[in-house]
Amino acid sequence: MQKFILENLDCNSCANKLEKSLQTLSCVEQVNINFSTNTLYIQTSDMQAVKAQIAKIEPSIIVRDIHDNTSNTLSYKKELLMLLALLFGFAVCMLSLHYTPLTSSSFIQSFNQNLSFMTQETFLDTQNENRFIIEVTPFNILIYLILLLLYIIAGMPIFKAVWRNMKNKNFFDENTLMFVATIAAFCIGEISESVAVMLFFRIGEFLESLALKRSKKSLYNLLDITPEIAHQQIKQEDSKNAVWQDTHPELLKVNDIILVKVGEKVPVDGIIIQGKSALNMQALSGESKPVDVLEGDEVLAGAINMQGVLTLRVSKPFSHSQVAKIKAMMEDSSNTKAKSEQIITQFAKVYTPIMFFIALGIACIPPLFTGEWHEWIYRALVVLMVSCPCALVLSVPLGYFGALGIASKKGILIKGAMHFSNLAQLQQVVFDKTGTLTQGVFQIISIKSFTDMSKETLLEIAQRAQRFSNHPIAKAIMKNSKNTHMCEVKSFEEISGRGVYAVCCDDKILVGNESLMRENDIDISLFYTHKEAIEDGVSIIHIAKNGIYLGYITLGDVLKEESKKCLQALKELGVAPLAILSGDNEKSVAHIAKELGIQQYYAGLLPTQKVEQLQTLMMNNELESKQNNKTNRRHKITAFVGDGINDSIVLKHADIGISIATQDSHSDISKESADIILTNPSPMGIVHTIKIARKIQKLTWQNIIFVLAVKLFLVLLGVAGIANMWLAVFGDVGVALLALLNALRVIKI
Repeated sequence: MQKFILENLDCNSCANKLEKSLQTLSCVEQVNINFSTNTLYIQTSDMQAVKAQIAKIEPSIIVRDIHDNTSNTLSYKKELLMLLALLFGFAVCMLSLHYTPLTSSSFIQSFNQNLSFMTQETFLDTQNENRFIIEVTPFNILIYLILLLLYIIAGMPIFKAVWRNMKNKNFFDENTLMFVATIAAFCIGEISESVAVMLFFRIGEFLESLALKRSKKSLYNLLDITPEIAHQQIKQEDSKNAVWQDTHPELLKVNDIILVKVGEKVPVDGIIIQGKSALNMQALSGESKPVDVLEGDEVLAGAINMQGVLTLRVSKPFSHSQVAKIKAMMEDSSNTKAKSEQIITQFAKVYTPIMFFIALGIACIPPLFTGEWHEWIYRALVVLMVSCPCALVLSVPLGYFGALGIASKKGILIKGAMHFSNLAQLQQVVFDKTGTLTQGVFQIISIKSFTDMSKETLLEIAQRAQRFSNHPIAKAIMKNSKNTHMCEVKSFEEISGRGVYAVCCDDKILVGNESLMRENDIDISLFYTHKEAIEDGVSIIHIAKNGIYLGYITLGDVLKEESKKCLQALKELGVAPLAILSGDNEKSVAHIAKELGIQQYYAGLLPTQKVEQLQTLMMNNELESKQNNKTNRRHKITAFVGDGINDSIVLKHADIGISIATQDSHSDISKESADIILTNPSPMGIVHTIKIARKIQKLTWQNIIFVLAVKLFLVLLGVAGIANMWLAVFGDVGVALLALLNALRVIKI
């Protein structure tokens, strides 16, 4: 599918209208317009026809290639200068008409006398003597002609939009409302107000587009984490004569050699073959602390090299890199609408024609009984002006993709705005243990020697035997190992479920559990004298050499530093940590549950058993809730938090699936089964996610209630004849700007 940027697309309804129009073209197989990023996704056999259709529907939109970085800042400056000139001209005209010292000046008197052939008359509104008095003089006629010119210049985009709408049989939108209201105001003699309405509507549209541009900028910056250049090695006769060529990261292949200079982004995932540095990973994980890397370490695309030059061997193509997946997810998430967004979009389609016909009724029906046509037409125009739905149509989606942007800055990828509603109402969370609440890697907790050898020597013997094992426990024992290569391993056997047997330096070494010791007639009675002192929830590894029991090592999967803080914060938010579902042994899971204060835990579960247990928990809690409160039968929203590796089935069956990155699972960041992905291993991301969701839901409903309440109030004032068109301008432009500014408050969370 091809991607293009649509410049000057500042209206959500315009995006929807354009998308529907493109869908009617026979050359278009698939099309989607992402308003939050101004991106056109299209599959077509004739792009020229597509561009022609876009020009026909929205001539102001410029279609440019996704890699074209041309900015439209200049067009904004031109628009601003033009609007300031129009505003200045309008102010001069109003002063010329209504400022008494100016109207009685000798220059104007002389101007009127020189053109005395033109009739000077005074027209009084007989229906409302206090409303206006028009004195027709040659100077006034000139001012009104200038006002007419200002009206035409300010309203040109609206006139064009109405003409296009008429040709496309789309009769009701904000442009139609504005056109009808201002033309009707001209017809009943409200010339100044008509020009003011059109001018301030244009100014409001400009300010709204600036607000949209500012809010989208944060999202563009997030999508801009993608590197644009890579220095590829194309020739190397020796290390001193390497030849480097700049290329795009998408063109790199696995095993290519690339150079990353200080201050540059890593273009693709790779392994360091030369150099050391510190990397800024904030764009990927939300973690601001630099990560130190050395030769042999894996580095991820999008990280910023902060210290030394690095030479990398490409380990994955660009399309499979984490940064490419993050960008794709961000684009997809901003392209999906929340439920409230969908409701507002549908509401606007019905609301606009209804308000148009209500205004028409106000203009036509009461005068049939009172005869006051001018008065009721004016009131109808006020209602028509107030009725523009821009404030709702713009502020609601703006708030949501602002929330997506701030979440991404914190290392939280939310797959669509529709998940915000469930997150805001989240009531209970079920956790996986390993990699979610714990670090997911074994660590040595204690070493006990029953002979005169030191703990370090006992650990070294265990390391010699575990040298060729890939078991997680073996990896934990081998961590920071030294001198194991000095002992030749003549024989090695890994005994499944028990441990290892190795012959090293002519010593027969056994490292494993109690079953391995018993099977080889090793007396471990000394261990039982110390067993009560051993902590719950740890794995015990026994060591024997040449038939003699030497001691044991305890290993445990320790809690993450912020797990307790996370659970406390969840409780403060009213979210209950419901249970732990784990495939680990009973003692280990019980120990973690006790430490965290979680009452329910289930151990030794297979993935399918986790699903069954989750569904049982959700059902039981719902039944309990209904029994305790018969009036409240709402479904309790439940989230499951897992590391996304063994929990994909469970993540799909929860109301909200949250995948949390483990220390060794960066490349598995894109979990298709998860609704939300935390790129940082810290569980506090769950708390941040809930806070963002609740904040945007609160702001959204604030905007909806505020906009509808103000518009209803002004409509009533307009019908009662209290509000004028100047106040109606505030009801449209002013309310829209206030709603947009309120929506932008989500970035301050």
